[in-house]
Amino acid sequence: MNHLAALLASFLIVPTSAVADLGGYLERSATAEFSGEQLIACDTPDGSRDSLFEIAQSGGWVVVWNGADVDERIAVGSGVMTTVSGDQVVASAVEASDLGSDSAAYVVAEEVPTTYLGRDALEVTIERDGVERINLTIDIGTDAVVRTEVFDDDGNTYCDRRLLSFTPGEVTDLDSVEPIDAEPATPIDSAPAELPETTHGFRLLDTYQLDEGTLSYYSDGFFSFGAVVTGRPVGFEEAAEVVVVETETGRYRRSYVAGRVTVAWASASGNMALVGDLPPDLVEDVLSDMPAPVGTGFFERIWSRLFG
Repeated sequence: MNHLAALLASFLIVPTSAVADLGGYLERSATAEFSGEQLIACDTPDGSRDSLFEIAQSGGWVVVWNGADVDERIAVGSGVMTTVSGDQVVASAVEASDLGSDSAAYVVAEEVPTTYLGRDALEVTIERDGVERINLTIDIGTDAVVRTEVFDDDGNTYCDRRLLSFTPGEVTDLDSVEPIDAEPATPIDSAPAELPETTHGFRLLDTYQLDEGTLSYYSDGFFSFGAVVTGRPVGFEEAAEVVVVETETGRYRRSYVAGRVTVAWASASGNMALVGDLPPDLVEDVLSDMPAPVGTGFFERIWSRLFG
């Protein structure tokens, strides 16, 4: 993962735990203690994307790693993300001034008793603007969200994040991944003037200074994204599958992984990127309110020279 991508991941993954609780479900789930194997499977406009990993949650920390490779893992908790790679430990901290995005856009439409992995559970249907967007399956014994299904505006499944195994109870081996001390990144006073305060139900919460630009964090109470304005080219992860997308507003480069989309483009304001967990139709909506890609001339020639 390149430096900018790592920064984006740390900023995006930490504040989501503080997003409003959708009737208390997410808040209670954050205190649950369990471990298991989780699958994220997404049907994106660019094809299927999936990821299988181990997850453990205990004492306010969430740790994920890839199967037996425990030397490569990420721990998230209380405004801090710790990345462990062999003997290297890197901690990133976020000091947020405004993460209380309300979830007024979302309405709990239905609650139905069910079972999941042989345990009593509750299936909760959540609507946004009168359309079913989210299905949460909640383990009754622990309050843990054991499955999250996300739908697009046509009712089709975009992402299905589910536990394939589930072991409730305190996880005792998380002490080794607690973070080193990290200087918190404090929000700056204002976002770039070209960014909207609100867009299609998303509200600008905080803006952070990057080495050569800014990252502005948005949420609608469940989904979230970061908008980057930077003077440096926005790179993708080495193994990313990147496609060029032409829309009514211009030309973008886009890459999906399981549960996340990155869209990059050059605008008159500089190089830009959107990174988030929102479904494809909301990505299109949000991009329509962002500075448009440059059409012809100097910026397009620079963009083409950098990315082809």
